[in-house]
Amino acid sequence: MFETLYIVGVGAGDPELITLKALKIIEKCKIVAGWQSVVSRFNLSGKEVVYLNYKDQDRQIPDLVKRAREQDVAILDHGDPSVSDFQFVGRIRESCRQFDVKYEVVPGISSVLRALALVEKDLSQVVFMTFHIRGELDYTEIDKSIALGRDLLIIPEPYSYGVKKIAERLVGLGLNPEMVVMERLSFSDEKVNHFMAKEILDMDLKFSDMSIVYVKLS
Repeated sequence: MFETLYIVGVGAGDPELITLKALKIIEKCKIVAGWQSVVSRFNLSGKEVVYLNYKDQDRQIPDLVKRAREQDVAILDHGDPSVSDFQFVGRIRESCRQFDVKYEVVPGISSVLRALALVEKDLSQVVFMTFHIRGELDYTEIDKSIALGRDLLIIPEPYSYGVKKIAERLVGLGLNPEMVVMERLSFSDEKVNHFMAKEILDMDLKFSDMSIVYVKLS
């Protein structure tokens, strides 16, 4: 009997920003997996918990997929699985297809939506991009996006210097726009600060690895 592997968006961090459907799926699944920072938000007593890690995920994901042949499995994902997590979700989908296992992506509330509310913009009014990916990064994507004449909403590299790398690219292009740096959105310690790009460089500022940057160009 084949069951289902669920890729579950669990919201941006605020425990009230998880959908009812996500809660029901987590409740019914006997196996729940995800990054420790995500899984630890939930009381999962009585369930088998698998903590994913970057070193072993290429082995862990196929193992979870094969186990979904016998019982439902939930892989928890911060925010929404379709926002800035295409590499991780793509690996799960590919493995499900390889082993002929049914899967379902359950949408969640992304921190991107919280960011848009804070800067009073609609997603259709900005160019969204992410540098929260594995592999070689191409910062010339910023140049191409600026040419569209819209403000930018960017998820930086997940390191303390991630925001600085964006500021460096902007200043290198001869620009000094206002940058709204939003850290740990929807968590209790959420922070929102406004800087000019050159300020970030001159002050050598560092930020949370869970940040989103709004670049005001218009």
